[in-house]
Amino acid sequence: MENRKKRIGFVVGNYHTDHPGRLVHTIWNLLREEDVELQVFLGTESASFMKDFVMRSNLFDYQYASLCGYSEYENLDLLIVSAGTLSIYQNNIPLDEFLRHTPAIPLILMETDRELRNGISLIADNMAGLARCVEHLITVHGMTRIGYVSGPKNNKDAQERFEGYRSMLHRHGIPFREEYIAQGDYSEHVDRSVEELLDRAPDLEAIVSANDEMTVAIYRVCEARGLKVGRDIAVTGFDDMMMAKYMDPPLTTARQDYDAFSRIAVESALKMLRGEKAHSRRIPVPFICRCSCGCAQKADAQEASEQNDQEELVQSIYRSREYQHNSWIGSLMNREMLLSVEDPKQFFASIGSFMAYLETSASYLCLFEHPLRVKPGTIPDFPEKVHVCMKQDGKTYEGYDWDEAPVLYKEGYTDMADVRKPGSYMTFLLFDEEYQYGVLNALIEPEKIDFYYVLSLDIGTSLRYMDLWARQMQYSEELRSIARTDSLTGLYNRAGMYSVREKMMGKTSRRAGVIMADLDHLKQINDCFGHHAGDEALQASADILRKAIGEGAEKEDRVISRIGGDEFMSCSVGLPLEELRRQVDRIHVLCDAYNKKSDKPYFVEMSAGIAVGSVRNLKDWEKLTALADAELYEAKKVRKDFVIRNTGKKE
Repeated sequence: MENRKKRIGFVVGNYHTDHPGRLVHTIWNLLREEDVELQVFLGTESASFMKDFVMRSNLFDYQYASLCGYSEYENLDLLIVSAGTLSIYQNNIPLDEFLRHTPAIPLILMETDRELRNGISLIADNMAGLARCVEHLITVHGMTRIGYVSGPKNNKDAQERFEGYRSMLHRHGIPFREEYIAQGDYSEHVDRSVEELLDRAPDLEAIVSANDEMTVAIYRVCEARGLKVGRDIAVTGFDDMMMAKYMDPPLTTARQDYDAFSRIAVESALKMLRGEKAHSRRIPVPFICRCSCGCAQKADAQEASEQNDQEELVQSIYRSREYQHNSWIGSLMNREMLLSVEDPKQFFASIGSFMAYLETSASYLCLFEHPLRVKPGTIPDFPEKVHVCMKQDGKTYEGYDWDEAPVLYKEGYTDMADVRKPGSYMTFLLFDEEYQYGVLNALIEPEKIDFYYVLSLDIGTSLRYMDLWARQMQYSEELRSIARTDSLTGLYNRAGMYSVREKMMGKTSRRAGVIMADLDHLKQINDCFGHHAGDEALQASADILRKAIGEGAEKEDRVISRIGGDEFMSCSVGLPLEELRRQVDRIHVLCDAYNKKSDKPYFVEMSAGIAVGSVRNLKDWEKLTALADAELYEAKKVRKDFVIRNTGKKE
């Protein structure tokens, strides 16, 4: 293990948007040339897409705030955390709470300027970049009524960009107006916030957006209101997402240099792995002038790569066909899994079979033995271990029962060579509503992330179904047990005894035996000392029968039951008559022993009868029962007439 490759983890959220998506692709490609492995812990979201739908399922994206915790199981050497993209999943949770769930290894924090003892931070010059957009609108276009669509409140990037907006207004003596501010969430689905902004301030000359994604909604709302962007109202963004130059009109924005950002993160990580010093950095954000601010289109030397971008769009269309095909396969996988919920090993193997069919290079499934119930605003404390319930390598795969699955330990060394094929993996969270089950790790290219994300949602739903099925079976078994058990003594009741006795009928080559017994003079005990005393006497009788006939209420060859009132029955197969007689003798001996030690004002004594014969059907059991009952009746003729002790005192 001394020669193993170093392993870097990268925790990133909000993957479906341009900024984190490009970070993942760029860092992945840069590290492919290095002698290290990368594990990307991916968070995405559905809430921003579902704002116009009443759906419970889009309320649980806060689960992705737990991603940092899964890095504890993976034996990493260094961790990169995109704090800005992860923080959108939680409100009012400090960064310290996220970091509490990371392993004690070197750390690189992105989108924050936090001081770290065990690492560095990297952040774009957000304030200066956003301020340049506002300054351009003021100094070049003479605008003063400038609205702003902000990012998430607890996001460091968003806070700095908002400060850039305010500071530039202040520098030029323009009053800050609260009604000019709209709350956004960095997604392109902030239409309602933009509409409310324009309703409050219909005279706006410009809208500055905290990122490019939200400008998509701004364009959409303006078009619906008959406002031409770049002519009737100016719009600027931040990030310079890939589609910014293709928007109509092309978007004026501040450019996040993803190549530089990612390159610095990778170079710093490699330095730290070599034991060298790395430094925190603030990365410049240049202003990119296009047409949405009102300027005429300019040739931009930095946009000479447009042809390559168009080719990438063509490739994305080609990949969409593959995505469509795989989506069908994913639906079939989900059905197959649901057919195997009663058999965990087969259930997990069915996931492996589909991973192999999809030509996944390798994958493994890490699950908690019991799902975590996670509430909004919290990050769970993870158990000490996760179970590797499925491993897949090429065309080979295997599912495991819980008790045989390999285990990954938190904060403890795990030989990953026993679990996974070497390589760089994508990690997908598995959850359904409040319940979190673990992660799916897949050795795939970034281009396949979207499909495997959808697949992970299906697997999460199937895991919830399996969990509910297991709970239902346990509940049903408990109900059956309650229905078959006498609540006072814990022995089988009449129905339970009949159920077990039916199973014994298959053993036709063996003789059956019946012991009928009852507690002597239960009515005397009830009349003299109350029914609670009678209940105690019945419980004592049940304990005596267990010891005399067998420790368990049910064995393969016998069953003991209370069939009503003071009556008990034992049915057995394969026991000779001599053994049944010894059992009856032990009943009397144990009654005497109980009475010698007991301080109760009454004796516990029992009468019993025996019958033995062949049993092939229910009628044969009834015949033996009648014979044993007749012998019991004879035994009662010689019982004591009185079971009250000589003191005669009541309790």
